[in-house]
Amino acid sequence: MESQAALPAAAVDLLPVGAVPPGALETLAARLSRRVELACHVLPPRELETRRIPNRDQLDANALLEALETHVVGDSRLLVGVTGEDIAIPVFTFVFGLARSGGRACVVSLARADPVFYGLLPDLDLQMDRTVTEILHELGHLATLDHCPDRSCLMSFAGSVERVDTRGSRFCPRCTARLPPWLRGGAPRPASI
Repeated sequence: MESQAALPAAAVDLLPVGAVPPGALETLAARLSRRVELACHVLPPRELETRRIPNRDQLDANALLEALETHVVGDSRLLVGVTGEDIAIPVFTFVFGLARSGGRACVVSLARADPVFYGLLPDLDLQMDRTVTEILHELGHLATLDHCPDRSCLMSFAGSVERVDTRGSRFCPRCTARLPPWLRGGAPRPASI
């Protein structure tokens, strides 16, 4: 398949949404900066309008994404909202993250990336690895990639934490050919905190 025009991007901004464990965003920025050719910045908290899905103790990911889209700074920055709360959309019981194809913002949740959510012992390293791969997946959507049928591709759909772990952390060759240069995982850049 022919490569599409690269989505212009100069930086990725990580924005805490609600309560996020101390140091989590700095860890994510450092790990993400090793996987993208963009500077990764941690923004100070901002007041965002959030709402819950009726009769569920989850943030409405659609509403959160809409709120984040109004906070994107300029045409060359991407915004990743990171929340410690569980998120969902009305038609799914949960989502790990959400983005609009070709957009400038996405949201990811730390909740279901945490082994503690499943009654297991804490494993911060695993939680951060899962969250970084979810951020990369959502950045893939921002770069106009759809879900990939290759189950080992980072762009394959993951409806469970087991699928997050087994789909891998890399884009397949077909998806890689369609990525903008900043998402191909070239030379690491230091995180800007």
